[in-house]
Amino acid sequence: MSRILKRLAKSALLKLQEKNVQRVDADALGRQLASERIVSARRAAGLTQKQLGERLGLPQSQICRVEQNPDHTSVRTLKKIAAALGVDLSRLV
Repeated sequence: MSRILKRLAKSALLKLQEKNVQRVDADALGRQLASERIVSARRAAGLTQKQLGERLGLPQSQICRVEQNPDHTSVRTLKKIAAALGVDLSRLV
């Protein structure tokens, strides 16, 4: 996870250093970070989206949507994903 956080921090810093940037959307950055964390945790568990979906009784397409838009996902679903991946929910969001 540390590598992802460093990459996101570097990306945010580069964005702030651009000459014409007036502001950086913190909410968008937060969503991107949550998305990266979910994908990273799934991959660390050695699972594909389809395999994770099968563990949860969800279609692969829903896992894809969660990974792309974690802010549009219910807390219940995020808790199920965290449990299936064997990580604390706070590590994902």
